[in-house]
Amino acid sequence: AGGSAGSADAGEGAGGARTTSPDAAAPDASAPDAAAPRLPHPDLGANVDGDGVAFAVWAPHATAAWVEGDLGAPDAPMKAGDDGVFRARVAGAHAGTRYRFVLDGPGGHFARLDPYCRELDGARCVVVDPNDHPWKTAAFTAPSRAASIVYELHVGSFVVPDGAPHGTFASARDRLDDLADLGVDVIELMPSFDFGGDAATWGYSPRLYLAPKPAYGGAEDLRSFVDEAHARGIAVWMDVVLNHSDGWDGAPLHCFDGECGGADGIYFFGPGPYAATPWGPRPDYTAPRAAGMLLDSLDAWLAEYRGDGFRWDSTSNVRAVDGKGETPGGKALILEGNARTHARGGVSVAEDLKGDASLTRAPGDGGLGFDAQWDGFGWIVAEVLVGPSDDGRDMGQLANAVTGSYAADPSTRLLFLETHDLVGNGGARFPVRIDAKSPESFAARRRTMLGDVMLMTAPGVPMMFMGEESLATQGFQSLPAPLAAPTARGLEHRALVRDLARLRRNQDGGAGALLEPGVEILHRNDPDKVIAYRRFGPSGEDVVVIVNARNKAYTRYDIGVADAGPYTVRVNTDRKAYGSDFDDGQTGTVATIAAQKDGRPFTLPLKLGAYAAMVLTR
Repeated sequence: AGGSAGSADAGEGAGGARTTSPDAAAPDASAPDAAAPRLPHPDLGANVDGDGVAFAVWAPHATAAWVEGDLGAPDAPMKAGDDGVFRARVAGAHAGTRYRFVLDGPGGHFARLDPYCRELDGARCVVVDPNDHPWKTAAFTAPSRAASIVYELHVGSFVVPDGAPHGTFASARDRLDDLADLGVDVIELMPSFDFGGDAATWGYSPRLYLAPKPAYGGAEDLRSFVDEAHARGIAVWMDVVLNHSDGWDGAPLHCFDGECGGADGIYFFGPGPYAATPWGPRPDYTAPRAAGMLLDSLDAWLAEYRGDGFRWDSTSNVRAVDGKGETPGGKALILEGNARTHARGGVSVAEDLKGDASLTRAPGDGGLGFDAQWDGFGWIVAEVLVGPSDDGRDMGQLANAVTGSYAADPSTRLLFLETHDLVGNGGARFPVRIDAKSPESFAARRRTMLGDVMLMTAPGVPMMFMGEESLATQGFQSLPAPLAAPTARGLEHRALVRDLARLRRNQDGGAGALLEPGVEILHRNDPDKVIAYRRFGPSGEDVVVIVNARNKAYTRYDIGVADAGPYTVRVNTDRKAYGSDFDDGQTGTVATIAAQKDGRPFTLPLKLGAYAAMVLTR
C-alpha cells in the first residue's frame, strides 16, 4: 500500500472522493456528492452515532471522567475500560454540540479539551459530523507528480481582507481563480490545524491535530476551501508537524490525564534523550495511543477533508535525534503514515534536508516510502545566481542542480527557489538577495527569471512560495505581514511564470519531455557563463533550455544538438511582455545548421540576450 514512489499515482480515496488515474473523467463540480458512503471514524473523540454522540477519551491515569457541555443534561459520566479509555454515549448530543472532558486524576479535578477535537470554540470542542458536507466535486483527479506545480501558502497572511487582523480559509478561497490562472495545480497549506500563538504566526507549534486553527475558520470552512480548490483542478496538501508539539504548559496535551511522569505526560516521551526537541516535546512514537492519534490525524485529512497529501515537517527529527541515533518508533510512524497516505491515493513529501536517498526509496528496498523530498536545488541555484560577480558563477553547479536525483529518480526531488524558511528566519526573497537596494532592477529581475526557468524545466516537482510569482520583495517574519499586491513589474514577472507553468504542464502540447525524466547537459561554457540542457523521454517531444548567466548579449550564440530542427521558441525571457524595458528577443522557429558543435551533428544558432534564458521545443 505504501511502497513505491509511484504508488500515489493509483488508487481511490475514501468515499469515492479521489481518483488519481490520469484517464479519469473530469470532476463533476455541479452536483453534491450525495451518494458517497459514510466515513469510518476513529475509536476516540466525539463521533455522531444515530440520535446521539459516542464520546471516548484515553486517560489511563484518571480515576473518573465526565462529558461536560451543551448536553441539555448534567455532565455525562463515562465508563472506564481496561484499555485506559473512558467511554459514554450521550443521547440527544449532535453535530454542533459544544463539549469537553472533565477528569479526576493525579492532578486533581480538571477539564481537558478532546485530543481528537475536530473543531474548537473557545474553551470547548464542537461535535462535527464529517459526513455532513455537501461536496461539489463528486470525484477529483489529482495531477500526476510530473505535472504538479506546488504553491506554498500561509493562510494567515495570503489574503487579509480590509480591516481584518489576518487571513482565513474563506479569504484564501477567494483567490483560487488567480492560482488556477497562474497554472498552480497543488496548494501546500502551511500548518492549519490548531497551533500555539497568534493566527498570523507560522503554525509550527501544534496543539491539536484534527481541529482547524479557529481563527482561520471551522471544519466546514476548510472543507469548502478543499472543495473549491478541487473544482478548479487544484489538489491540496497539508504541512503536518509530527516531530514535536507545543511546549507551553497550558497546551491541551500537556500532562493530559494529570500524570506528567517528570516530563510532559502520556502523549510524549518520558525523561531521557528523546523527550525534547528545540521547539517542544516530542510525541512518544512507541505509545500506541499517542502514535495512533498522529496517524488518525493523517487519515482525517485525507478522508474527512478530502485532502490530497502532506508535507512532513522536519522528518529528520522524527526518525532520528542528532547525536543519539534513531528515535524509537519514528521510522515505524513514517512507514505507517506513508502506507496509509498511499492507500488513500495521497502524496507524501518529506522536508528532511539531509540528502538521504532512502527517504524516497520503497520500503521493500529499505526506504521510508516518501514520494519526494525537499531538495538542495534552490541553495545551489542561489549560490550561483545571487552573487554580484559574473566571473564567479560556477556553471558546473548549475549543471549539478539540473541533473541531480535520488537513487537515479529525479522525480523524487521537490525543487524551490523560495520557501517560508528561506524568505523568513532572517532570509530574503530571491530578487532582494540579488539587489537589496533595488530588487526590481534589470539584474535582479533577469537573474531571478533565470532561476524561474530552471525551476520549471529541471526534472522534479517545482514549488513556489506565495508571492514569488509576482516578484514579491517582502520577507516572512515571525508575524508575517499581509502579502502585498503586485507591482507593475511584478505583474510582468507573473506573465513569465504563467507561461512557464503552461509549458511545464504541456498544456499547449509539444513539450511532453518536461513531464518525463530524461535530462542531459548539451553545452557548458564556463568563461561566458552559458549552459544548455535537453529534456527528453518517450514522447519524443524534446525541450532545449539555454541559460545565459552573464550580463552580455549575443547576436548569435551556437548550441550543439543531436537532431535537425526546426526548433520552436516557446519562452524567451528577453521579451517586453515580461519587462517593458526589455528587448524583444528571438521568437518563432529556428532552423538548425548541419555543422558539428559540442560533439553533435547540428548547430542551433540563437540570438541570446543578457541574463536571458530561452526554452525551445522540437
